[in-house]
Amino acid sequence: MLSDQRSTFAMTTHPLIAKGELAERNGDYLAATAAYSAAALDSDPSVAGDASFHLGRVSWRQGRYDDALSRYDKARSLGEQASDVDLCARAENGIGAIHYARGEYAQARASYHLAYERSGDEVLRGKVLLNLGVIANIEGRYHDAREHYKQSRHLLSHARDDGTLALVLHNLGMLHADLEEWDEAGESYRRCLEISEANGDRQMVANVLLNRSELLCGTGRYAEAIVHCERAMMIYAELGDILGRGEALRWQGSAYRRSGDGVRATRVLSESARIARQLKAELLRAEVSREVGLLRAEGADIAHARKSLSEALECFSRLGAVREVEAVKRELESLRER
Repeated sequence: MLSDQRSTFAMTTHPLIAKGELAERNGDYLAATAAYSAAALDSDPSVAGDASFHLGRVSWRQGRYDDALSRYDKARSLGEQASDVDLCARAENGIGAIHYARGEYAQARASYHLAYERSGDEVLRGKVLLNLGVIANIEGRYHDAREHYKQSRHLLSHARDDGTLALVLHNLGMLHADLEEWDEAGESYRRCLEISEANGDRQMVANVLLNRSELLCGTGRYAEAIVHCERAMMIYAELGDILGRGEALRWQGSAYRRSGDGVRATRVLSESARIARQLKAELLRAEVSREVGLLRAEGADIAHARKSLSEALECFSRLGAVREVEAVKRELESLRER
């Protein structure tokens, strides 16, 4: 998971933005948008730009990427007008997050590196390193991912930014899970959840529940994984996080498939695929196509299984997801032997 946030929700001095940040942290995106929109009318370009950045962040959280990109572009333009280097760097980091969500990793890295170079703030730099670690993890560069996370954790611990430190722990848990280091993954998720619950960060609580479901699937505890996904989806629905719901449906579908419930797996994976198409979320699309392919293979529908897995392979290849590409190639090869 990426970081697109400021170091805390209460650093700004503008009252409308402070009001919006409080509402955003509580998951009330409607009230947050209203406060940020009012602040965006301010005659001071730094204030208006900061408000535009926050509006972009809300849109990003909700999976409305076109709107988010437009808001971040506006924030960057106003930041340049006001010679506000910090605002420009934050906007660039946000733009990187949009490219990442669309599977445009080269563009995302370019934006992240620019944000890192422009910012002297160790918190923002820690977030950028976290985001670079996410891409490295997806591309199978696990050593690079560990190093980025390690540097990020150091900067954020020094800055005492517990909120973003929770993100680092969350992503470390994902890295451990990818490497099937289940005990280490569980410990990272436990520490992340502890911080997130203390901070009242419901978004992160949902994310941890979702990723714990991956851990539970990896250890064969499918019923528990399904319950974790249900709990995560309830929070995502309250927050208006469409992408989060799509990802939870994907993992729930995986748990149903592995437990032998093909009917429920088909239903929830179909809804996850619809969300992936709606948001143009290429990584989610690839993951769902793979799950559908595996489900069809288990049902002896080899022709359709091959089609779905081929679609997943094409998407993963385009995204540069090395580990997934190799796994899907093996799965396709196994179909040729049947």
